[in-house]
Amino acid sequence: MLSALNAPGCRRHPWLLLLPKEEREGGGGSGGGVGQRQSQQRAGGGSSMPRAGCKSAGSWSKGTGGPEPGQISLVVFIGLLFTRFWFFSILYSIWWYLDQDKPRQGGRCSKALQSWVMWKHMRDYFPISLVKTAELDPSRNYLAGFHPQGIMAPGAFVNLCTESTGFSSLFPGIRPHLIMLPFWFRVPFFREYLMMGGLVTSDKESIAHILNRKGGGNLAAIIIGGAQEALNARPGAYTLLLRNRKGFIKLALLHGAALVPMFSFGENDLFDQVENSPGSWLRWIQDKLQKTTSFSFPLFHGRGIFQYSFGFIPYRQPITTVELFPRGEGRGAVFTARQNQRKEVSQGLPDSSLE
Repeated sequence: MLSALNAPGCRRHPWLLLLPKEEREGGGGSGGGVGQRQSQQRAGGGSSMPRAGCKSAGSWSKGTGGPEPGQISLVVFIGLLFTRFWFFSILYSIWWYLDQDKPRQGGRCSKALQSWVMWKHMRDYFPISLVKTAELDPSRNYLAGFHPQGIMAPGAFVNLCTESTGFSSLFPGIRPHLIMLPFWFRVPFFREYLMMGGLVTSDKESIAHILNRKGGGNLAAIIIGGAQEALNARPGAYTLLLRNRKGFIKLALLHGAALVPMFSFGENDLFDQVENSPGSWLRWIQDKLQKTTSFSFPLFHGRGIFQYSFGFIPYRQPITTVELFPRGEGRGAVFTARQNQRKEVSQGLPDSSLE
């Protein structure tokens, strides 16, 4: 099914038909449309090289260009200290200290924030859609493995952290939580915004807290490839990082959670990236920085506001996130199944036959 959905015709249609005609066919505008940009890439044998001054990014963010919300929050927090409203920063620092464990305890999701009209406009820009292929039992807890990382993972954010694609309608009784690097929860004000969107830290104790909640109905989603996989994100290709990424499977077995595979088609088509093939000097620097800081620094570019030649806004490419059938029933259920199987086999057989 994955190969069928990844076929060129399926990846381009019918979602590209939702874009304006001039953007589909390349008409109008000084930079050309989506169709013109894709034909130029095919003729050139790959994505074009960005101009000087391309942006480097961390492992994950929700911005679409310009200063990120985390940077703005930090500037506001520090700036308030030098105004007559300095006491707001002091009071928030006290609150921050008392509430520092909350991101590891499931956060504080806000349905009001997740239902903002702004997210529907973000959904329609690409557009982004969520495809359901199996039911999720609200009495169970789930651990979702999400691929690919892409540059900014808007598919993961829009589908799992907002209601713009109707997650709660497709999966009633399931509360999704997207896993994020702990660093972002140390940014004042911004951490509150993240938690209200259902994001939690990537610590083991944070994931364990979600998977061990009584009553079920919780889903923790991990972008498996993470920062390192972002260095391979480029249009028309899916290079996934799977080796040595089995820790989430152990967590699912340990806490009795079922695994839910999720794949987001089109996630890598939003930005062009500077050529950084393994073994190149640029990739060597990026790998060193990623190992040192836990962030990756892909050099990428997208489109501008009125043209397609250069900018930091993502290209308008359709993103289709597919949820697949849950795999496994967790360690407890596996052991129970083995015991039941053993009893069935043992009926009418001598005990020695099972040794």
